[in-house]
Amino acid sequence: MAKKNEISPEAILEKFSAPKKEDDFSPPELPTSQISDALKSITCENGVIHGIKPIKNNIKVMGRVVTAKTDPEDWGTALKGIDAAQKGDVLFIDAENSYSAVWGELTSSSSQEKGIAGTVIFGAVRDVEAVRNLNYPVYSCHIVPCAGEPKGEGEINIPLECGGVKVKPGDWIIGDDCGVVVVPAKYFKEVMEAASQIKEKETEIIIRLKDGWSLSEILGIK
Repeated sequence: MAKKNEISPEAILEKFSAPKKEDDFSPPELPTSQISDALKSITCENGVIHGIKPIKNNIKVMGRVVTAKTDPEDWGTALKGIDAAQKGDVLFIDAENSYSAVWGELTSSSSQEKGIAGTVIFGAVRDVEAVRNLNYPVYSCHIVPCAGEPKGEGEINIPLECGGVKVKPGDWIIGDDCGVVVVPAKYFKEVMEAASQIKEKETEIIIRLKDGWSLSEILGIK
């Protein structure tokens, strides 16, 4: 039992870990386009952080967010984020959309060994050839050869806002070739169910197109 004014190990872990799942909902794998449409229909926000793209095609990511806020010249904060993340989490790093890399081969290898689902950077990455060969999902705004120093002076698991989109610890992030979508945790199940319905409707449209209908006829556009 912890004494008065003494912080227990459990409290420390809770502080630096993203909120856990509220239920056993198993999300379907859906394209970001349909997820973004569903989110917008529910919240009037599309959840897209413009400029963030995968460094490798045909690689997807989905998981709960662990956030890191860092100075662009400090890639050491990324290491703190890796330590805080759990298996299946996605590490989201706010590096101020800068052109100094806060991520690369070593951090990707470390994350992959730990079972982290992927990394999304509002900033830059380097060592992309090596990272691509790892087949570890990395999304970023920029690809550069330069980096700062491993200072570790940033903050972990704090609310962020990047490109006008709020990103909080425990939110969900989904990425594919089109980019990334951030879905607030409280809307995640509802959004994924709505996205599944959108997918079903679009599948029906494709069937009708093959039957000879025009897209304008199907959508009622004259």
